[in-house]
Amino acid sequence: MKTVGITAEYNPFHKGHAYHISKVRQLAEADCVIAVMSGDFTQRGEPAVCGKWERARTAVSAPSGGVDLVIELPFAFACSRATVFAKGAVDMFAGLGVDCISFGCETEDPELLRNLAVRLAADRETIEERRLAYMKDGLSGAKAYELAVTEKCGREAAELLLEPNNILALEYLQRIEMWREKGHCIEAIPIRRYGSGYNDAEAGGAGFAGAGALRTMLKDGKDISSYVPAGADYEDVDLLSDRFLQLLKGIILRSTPEQISRIYGVGEGLENSIIREVRTAESMDGLITGLTSKRYTRATVSRALTHILLESTWNEIGRLSARTPSAGRLLAAGEAGRKFMREFDGDFRVITNINKEEEKLEPDDAELLKLDERAADMYNLLRGKDIYSASDRVARPYIE
Repeated sequence: MKTVGITAEYNPFHKGHAYHISKVRQLAEADCVIAVMSGDFTQRGEPAVCGKWERARTAVSAPSGGVDLVIELPFAFACSRATVFAKGAVDMFAGLGVDCISFGCETEDPELLRNLAVRLAADRETIEERRLAYMKDGLSGAKAYELAVTEKCGREAAELLLEPNNILALEYLQRIEMWREKGHCIEAIPIRRYGSGYNDAEAGGAGFAGAGALRTMLKDGKDISSYVPAGADYEDVDLLSDRFLQLLKGIILRSTPEQISRIYGVGEGLENSIIREVRTAESMDGLITGLTSKRYTRATVSRALTHILLESTWNEIGRLSARTPSAGRLLAAGEAGRKFMREFDGDFRVITNINKEEEKLEPDDAELLKLDERAADMYNLLRGKDIYSASDRVARPYIE
C-alpha cells in the first residue's frame, strides 16, 4: 500500500488544501494519504478557529477530495518553533512507515529548497553557533537564524526563509534526510502553494485563499463559504480571544516572575514584561503587540502565552519533544485509512480509544496525551463547550 504523509493544521481546511491532497495523491500514486494535524492550538500559539475533531472530519469528508487518515500531532510539538514542529511530524510519519512526505512551499523551484536543506544540515553546528551569537545581541531566534544562514549560504538562499512555508519545508527536508541516514528512505514531495499566500490579507484568485487570509476574514465577520467545504462551523474568533485574555490574566496575576519564567518560551526578562503588560491589556492582540520586540516575534510571544495558559514548563516540553513519539491519537479515518490501519504491522500505535489503551502506552506517550487533554480542555473552556462531553476522554474519531 503506497502511503504519503502531509503535515497540516487545516486552520481552516480550504480549497488550497484539497488541491495539495489531490496533487500529491497523483504525483505519489498514493493509495492512502495520512495527515498528521495540529490539535486545538496551532504552531503560532493561537487557538484554532475550529476544533480538532471538526477539522479532521472536514479533512476526510471534503467533497473535493480529502485525506484518508488524520492523526493528531501532540501539543508538545504542535505549539513549538518550526524545528520542533517538523521533528514531531516527520518522526511520526517515520513510525507509520510512509513512503513519501509532502508539504507546501513558496518557491517556483523546490530544488532550491532541497539544495539549501543539504547545506543547512551539513553546516548545522556552525549556523547554530552564529544564531546564538546574534541572539545574544538581542535579536529574535528567527532573525538570528536568517542572518546566520546569510553568512554561510548567501543572501539569495536566506531569502527563502522569509516565507513561513519555506521555513517549515526546510525543517521537514532536514529531518527527512536524518531518517534517510538511519535507513528510512522517505521521499520528499514539495508542492508550491496555489492561490494567495498564507498571510495575504485578501483572498486570492480562482476561489483560493490562504489560511491566514481566511482567519482574517472570519475575524472581520466576512463570509468565507466560497473558499471552504460546506458544513464546517467556525468559532467566534473575538470571543475566543477575549476569554483567552481573561483566563491568562487570572493565571499571571497570581504567579510570581520566577514561576512564569519556568514556562516554556518565557525567559530572559520576558516574564517581567508579561506581568507588567497584562495589567493594562484590553485585548490579546494588544498584549501580544506590547510584548513583541526585536528579541521576541509575535509568534514567539503568542506561543509563550499559550504555554502559560496550559502551565507547560521548559522541563516538561523540552523532555517530551526531545523524544520520538511511538503513538498518536486517531482523529478521523476514511475507507483507505481504515484499510491502512488493518494492514499496518509497525510498532507505532494509532490510538482509537484512550480509555482502553492508555495502560498499554509508553510512559512518555501517555504523558504527551495527557498534555493534549489539558490543551483540549482549555480550548473547550475558551469556546464555552461542556468540558466533559467535549473532552478527549469522551469524543470519538470520525469514521467515514
